[in-house]
Amino acid sequence: MNILNYFKLKNKTLGSVESFTGGLFAKTITSKPGASLFYKGSLITYSNEVKETFGISTINGTINKKTALLMAKKGKKILKVDVCVSFTGNAGPKTLDDKPIGIVYIAINKKVYELKFKGTRKKIREKAVKFAIKKLNKL
Repeated sequence: MNILNYFKLKNKTLGSVESFTGGLFAKTITSKPGASLFYKGSLITYSNEVKETFGISTINGTINKKTALLMAKKGKKILKVDVCVSFTGNAGPKTLDDKPIGIVYIAINKKVYELKFKGTRKKIREKAVKFAIKKLNKL
């Protein structure tokens, strides 16, 4: 089942909180006709200051499971959606928060996925978005 059919049939809504993907997930979802039927929007929390504005602690770094989970939780509440997906990770070009390039955490509501992707900055971001869409298609 594709995302549109799932959310339409179940009368569910979707939102996202993006960090290292910088809005790529939102762009990908909204490029499909019918997305407005279920997709409510995205918070792009690229900087730590913006994350903290939404109550997402950055004291212990931002690239970890806990942050991904908190981003999804806060996004679900702020955007008033049934399902929220969040993205935090390091797409390069250098180590960040002592995390290697390619480490990615994606949360869908309460489930967090830890992934390791290889490739360019662009490819790592694209792979993360594709992974999330694949998981959403399996709801």
